[in-house]
Amino acid sequence: MRKLILLAGAAAGVLVAPSLAAAQDKNETTGLAEIVVTATKRSANLQSVPVAVTAITGETIQNQRINEFGDLTRAAASLTLTQSTASPNNAIILRGIGTYAFSIGVEPSVAVIIDDVPVVQQAQAFDNLSDVERIEVLRGPQGTLFGKNASAGAINIVTRDPSVVFSGHASATVTTDRGYKADGSISGPISDATGYRLGVYYNHWDGNVRNLANGHRLNDNTSYGVRGKLRSELTDKLVLSLNGSYAKSKSDGTAATLRSIDLNYIPAGATTAVIPRYNGVSILPALAGIKPGADNRKTRVDNDGFTENKQASFSGKLTYDLGFASLISVTSYQDWKYNFSADVDGTDLAVNGTAPNVTSPIAPGVGVSNSGPYHSTSFTQEVRLTSKGEGPLSYVLGAFYADAKTTRDFQRGPALILAKWTGWQSTRSVAAFAGVDYKFPTNTTISGAVRVNNERIEDSFVNLLSTATVYVSPTNIGTCGAGSQLCAGSNEDTATTWKLSVNQELAPRISVYASAATGYKGYAYDISSGYTPLRTQNPVQPEKSKSYETGLKSRFLDNRLQLNVAAFYTDYDNFQAQSSQYINGALQQKLNNVGKLRTKGVEVEAQAMPVEWLRLDASAAYTDAKVVSFPNAACYPGQAQTGVGCAPSTNPVGLGNVQDRSNTQLPNSPKMKINLGGTVTRDLTSDLKGVFTVNYQYQSKVNFDLLGNPLAEQKAYGLVNASASIERGDVKATVFVNNLFNEHFVTGIGDGFGSYGVHYVTQVLSRDSDRYFGFKVDTKF
Repeated sequence: MRKLILLAGAAAGVLVAPSLAAAQDKNETTGLAEIVVTATKRSANLQSVPVAVTAITGETIQNQRINEFGDLTRAAASLTLTQSTASPNNAIILRGIGTYAFSIGVEPSVAVIIDDVPVVQQAQAFDNLSDVERIEVLRGPQGTLFGKNASAGAINIVTRDPSVVFSGHASATVTTDRGYKADGSISGPISDATGYRLGVYYNHWDGNVRNLANGHRLNDNTSYGVRGKLRSELTDKLVLSLNGSYAKSKSDGTAATLRSIDLNYIPAGATTAVIPRYNGVSILPALAGIKPGADNRKTRVDNDGFTENKQASFSGKLTYDLGFASLISVTSYQDWKYNFSADVDGTDLAVNGTAPNVTSPIAPGVGVSNSGPYHSTSFTQEVRLTSKGEGPLSYVLGAFYADAKTTRDFQRGPALILAKWTGWQSTRSVAAFAGVDYKFPTNTTISGAVRVNNERIEDSFVNLLSTATVYVSPTNIGTCGAGSQLCAGSNEDTATTWKLSVNQELAPRISVYASAATGYKGYAYDISSGYTPLRTQNPVQPEKSKSYETGLKSRFLDNRLQLNVAAFYTDYDNFQAQSSQYINGALQQKLNNVGKLRTKGVEVEAQAMPVEWLRLDASAAYTDAKVVSFPNAACYPGQAQTGVGCAPSTNPVGLGNVQDRSNTQLPNSPKMKINLGGTVTRDLTSDLKGVFTVNYQYQSKVNFDLLGNPLAEQKAYGLVNASASIERGDVKATVFVNNLFNEHFVTGIGDGFGSYGVHYVTQVLSRDSDRYFGFKVDTKF
C-alpha cells in the first residue's frame, strides 16, 4: 500500500514539475473539454472540486456504449456490482464497500440520485440509462450533502434538459445475441419562456440460459420507459422545472447455472461419497444434459420464474434568483413496484413428497418456489440556498425531508421450508446541512460541510403460517403470529456527519487536496424470513465511518493531458451486512453488524488528447478492503462438516460452529481494477467521418462470499470491447463487438451445500459474460 502511494506521488511529481512553467491560463480551449459537475450541490469545474469523482460525459456514454447501470464499471475503476437473479438482492460497491441484504429495512451504502432525487430502493438503479447528460461517481462518504445512505459514496445521474431550439435524436440497435433496442427524444421551445423534452426507449434481449426442461430461454429482459421534462421561466427571476418518468422492466425467466458439483464428497467419518439429494430425492436426473463449468448456459427447472419492475416518479424544481444567491426547492414523489417468482430447489423433480404441486400464486411446478411483491413509495422535499458569483466565499445551506414506506409479501412452499409473511417498514428523515468554501489570496481553499439528520424508523411483521404463535410470556415471545404486539416497533436517532478539506492550487489547473469526513447509516430492521420479536427489540446498530483522503488534480501540456490521483483510508464500525448465522441451532441468513472494516487504496485517472483526433482514457484502482474484526463468523456451507477452520462456539447462547474472519478481504472487492480506452476520430472523405474505439477492462480475483467459501471465487479476467463508426451528416452507423475474446465471468456465486449435502456451486451470468456483435444506427436533427 505504502509503495503504491509513493509510486503514485512520484509519477505525479514527474508529470507536474515540467508543467508548472508551461501551464496554460484557464481560458484555454484546445484539447480536453471542461467538465462541470454538481458533486458539492453547486456547479463547479471537475478539476476544482476537492472530491474524488469520476465524471462520465454524454460523449463517453455514447462511445463506450454505457446503456445500462451495470455498464458503469467500464468507466469507473472503483465501482463493482454484485448481481443476482432478483434485482433487490443486487449490490453497488464503491472502494470495496456496498450493502447486500434481503431486508427491506436497510438502506444501501451507496446512494443513487437521479436529477436531484435519491431513489428509494437500490434496485431502482438497475435500469436503462437513456437520454443522460452526465453521470458522476463520487467515491468515499458523501453523507453531508447527499444524505445518510451515502456512507460509501454516491452516483449522481443527470438527464438532459430541454433545448432552446427544436432538436431530437433516434437510434436503433440489433445484436447477434438476440437483442434489439430503440430510443429517441425530441426537445424544443413551446414559447419564448418554456421548453420541453420527451424521451422514450424500448429494449429487449432473449437471455443467455436455456431451460432444458421446457426449451425456454431464461435471464431475458424486456424494458421500456418514457421521461418528460418541462422548463419554464415564470418571471425573469423564477424558473420552474418539471420532470416525470415511467419505466417497466420484466424478465420471463430467471436462473443461475451450475458452475461445479462435488460428486466425490465424503464427509468426515464416512466411507462413501454423498449422493446429492433434495428432501431425500436424488437430484442426479436433473443434471442430464448439463456440463458444469464457467461456460455452462443450461439448467433444468420446473419453474422458469420471473421478475417485474415498475417505477414512476415525478419531481418539481423551483429556482429563484435572489441576486447574491439562488433559492432552490426540489419536491419529488416516487412509486416502485416489484414482483418475482423463483425456483428454490433448482430442479425439475417432484421433491415435495406427497404434497400437491405448486400452484398460483407462487408458480406452477412440482418443486419448491419463492414469490412475493414489494411496493415502495417516497416523498422528498429539499430546499437549499446556493451562492452565486466568483467571490472568495461560496456556500450552500439546505434542509431535507423524506418519508419512505415499503411493504413486502413473501411466501415459499408448498410443503418444504415453508414461509408466508407480510412486512412493512417506514423511514422519516429530517435533516439540515451546510457547505462552505473560502478561497484565500494564496489560492488556498478551505472547505467544510456538516449535516444533522434525525431519523425515525418503524416496522411491522406478521407471520401468516398456521403454525405461527403470538406472545405468551417473557420467556416465550412467539414468532410474530397475527396480533402479536411485539412485532411492530419504532426507533429514533439523531446523528451529525461532517467533512473538512483543504485545496491548494499550485499553478493554473494544478492543485492538491486533503480531506477528512465521517459517514453514517442509521438503525435498520431485519425484515425477512425468520423474523421474531427480538428483531424489533434489537434493530441492527448504525453503521459509522471515518475517511481520510488526499489527492492531486491536474491539467497540463497545453490542456491536452489530465491526471487525477487519490489516496484514501476509511474505517467502518458496525458495518451492516447480510450473512449466515446460527440461530437456535440452524444456519439462517440474517442482517447483522459484521464489525470493523477498513478500506484503503490509490486511484488514478488520466485522459489525454495528444492530437485533436485521438483521445486516450485510463483509470486504475488499487483497493485493499478488509474485515478487520469478525471473530464469531459462521462457517460457510460445508466447512463445519470438514472442521477445517471451524470450531465450536464459546458464546454462552451457542452459535454453532464458527470461524474467525478477521483480516479477510470483503466480498466482490478486487484489489486491482484497470480500465483503458482509446478513441480515434478521422475525416475519411470530405463528408465522411470515422470513429474507432477500443476499451479494455481488467479486474483481479474476488470471492463473493463474506464467509470465505473458496468455491465462490472468480478468477482475474480482462474484457475487450471495440467499435467502428461512420458518420455522414446527421447519420451515424456503428458496428461493435462486446467481450471480443469471449472471456466468461460471473457477477454472483452461491453454494447449495445446505440443500443438497454436497458442494453445488451456482453462478449468475451477466449478458457481458459472452461475446456478441451488434449494429447501431443513430440520427439527430
